[in-house]
Amino acid sequence: MLKLTPNGEVVASVISYSLCSGSLVLINKLILHYLPFPSLVIVTQLLSSIFLIYGGNFFGVMPIDGMKMEFLKPYLIYTVAFSTGVYTNMMCLNQANVETVIVARALSPLIVSFLDPIFLGRELPSRRSIFALCLIVVGAIGYASTDE
Repeated sequence: MLKLTPNGEVVASVISYSLCSGSLVLINKLILHYLPFPSLVIVTQLLSSIFLIYGGNFFGVMPIDGMKMEFLKPYLIYTVAFSTGVYTNMMCLNQANVETVIVARALSPLIVSFLDPIFLGRELPSRRSIFALCLIVVGAIGYASTDE
């Protein structure tokens, strides 16, 4: 098996995530073209994930812990927020082109980076991070100004 350096692992992770995320957006747009029911597509995808996880557990491929209410309650808010985000993403894909959705998703770290200190008490982004976020904004403005 290929052994990567720590920096190589980071690069491989970023590339893998980008490929998976980008291809999922394209596949979802294609599905919505033929089946214009975003809620049905989301429910099918989420149920497929649940069946895959429990199927893996049933066949001994991936052990999972049992559900405990003490752990379930805190994650309930996250689950609702995640599901809402997926739903709004699908609704946007249903109404807009893929490029617009990708640009909107690229801008979300900008919002999160300034809400984290307010709600979670984290540090403001460093100068380097602010520079990277500004590059994202410049790219979004460049796209928006040239989109037809």
